[in-house]
Amino acid sequence: MGLILTIKKTMKATDTIYYEYDPGSLILNIKKNGKPFGGFRGQQAEVQFQRLLESGADIKLSDMSNSIKSARVRRLRAIWIKLGIDQYRDAILESYDVTSTADLSVQQLDELIDRYNNQAPASEHVRRQRAVLLTLLNKLGIYTTNGDWKAVNAFLMQPRIAGKLMFNMSSDEMNVLEKKLRSILTKKEVQDAEINRQKLLN
Repeated sequence: MGLILTIKKTMKATDTIYYEYDPGSLILNIKKNGKPFGGFRGQQAEVQFQRLLESGADIKLSDMSNSIKSARVRRLRAIWIKLGIDQYRDAILESYDVTSTADLSVQQLDELIDRYNNQAPASEHVRRQRAVLLTLLNKLGIYTTNGDWKAVNAFLMQPRIAGKLMFNMSSDEMNVLEKKLRSILTKKEVQDAEINRQKLLN
């Protein structure tokens, strides 16, 4: 559902309380005199909303779902940019079977915001490590197009390679992966050289 139910209550001569309920996301926001004043999520939001209905409060319907969702998308992208992982968003979104943050539901956006909001931004060292790994993956012919992460993810998720996606790896894990990729690349270069030698002999 895409409706926000706005309920107005005048508590005192100087205080006006607004309740905004989103039944699709089960979120009940409270505003006092136009300013945020707490709220509820999930089952508690639904329970509180039912109590408001039973109280006979005046209810006004308005469609605010698009603006709320857009705000969530902007917040999520801002978090990713701060963490230095926005360029990996295709890989993150792949598990949700979508290609754009605009295709996520409000609930999915909230889930991702909660997951990444408290993470520390990637250090310059980690950013350099990721760049080195991408260079090696490019030389191996796995990462060939900017933003195309399907082949990269499939390769990295193999247990013998890393078993996890790049943006989920620690610095130590990336060090291990770098050594592994360099070893694979060396073997590939030796094999390619032998193939070229055989071609020259023939």
